[in-house]
Amino acid sequence: MRKCARAAMTPVVTLGVLLAALAVPAGAGGGALDRFEATWASLHDYRMTVVAHEVLGNESADNELGFAFRKPSRARLDIRSGNKSGSTIVWEGGDRVTAYRRRMAFLKMHGGARDKDLTSLRGNGILLANLGDVAACFDEHRDRLRERPGPTVDGDATDAVALPYEGVTCSSDPPADRGVVTLDEIDISRRTNLVVLRERFAGDLVVERWEIKDWKVDAGLTDGDLR
Repeated sequence: MRKCARAAMTPVVTLGVLLAALAVPAGAGGGALDRFEATWASLHDYRMTVVAHEVLGNESADNELGFAFRKPSRARLDIRSGNKSGSTIVWEGGDRVTAYRRRMAFLKMHGGARDKDLTSLRGNGILLANLGDVAACFDEHRDRLRERPGPTVDGDATDAVALPYEGVTCSSDPPADRGVVTLDEIDISRRTNLVVLRERFAGDLVVERWEIKDWKVDAGLTDGDLR
C-alpha cells in the first residue's frame, strides 16, 4: 500500500479546526454519531471505496482501496491504485492477515495486520474496514465531541463530528498517529447516516484524509467474496 512521493507538508485552511473547537457539544441525544451508530448496529455487511491521502514527514501517498466487510470479523481489502496496486489482503479476525497478488493468487503471504509491508504510509490497513471501532472510540469520549454542519460530499449534506485528541488514545490508531494526531473528524451523511469523509489533523495539517463512497450495505457477502 506504500507509495512515497517527495512532497513538503503543506498547511491547510484551519477554519474547519476552529469551527470544530467552537461547535456545540455532540450530546447523547439524536446527534450524528447516534445516527451512525444505529445504522452500523443494524447492518450485516458492506462494500465501500476509499480514496486515501496520507502525509508523513516529507512523504505522501495516494491510494484507491476497495473494502468489503462482514460482521463480526471478516474483511477483504483490494488495492486498486497506488503502490502495490493489484494486491489483496484478507482478514478473518485476530491480528493476522493473508495477502496475495490477484494475478498470482496461488502465492500467498501471511503477516500481522499492522505489518509495515501490509499497511499504508501512516500504518493504516485492513482493520479500518471495521468502522465500528472508530464509532466506539468516539462514543467513549462523547463528552469531548463537537458537532457542526459539515461539507456537502457527493451531493449529500453532512454533519461533522470532531474528537479533539488531547489525552485520547483509540485502539484503532496506528502507532504513527499516537501522540501526533490532535483532531479526528468524521463527516456523516444526513441521507444515509454513513461516514463519507474522515480527516485526521496534526496541528493545522491534514495528515490523513479518506473519501468514503460507493457504499453497498447488506450486499449479502459470502465467504467467497471475502477470500
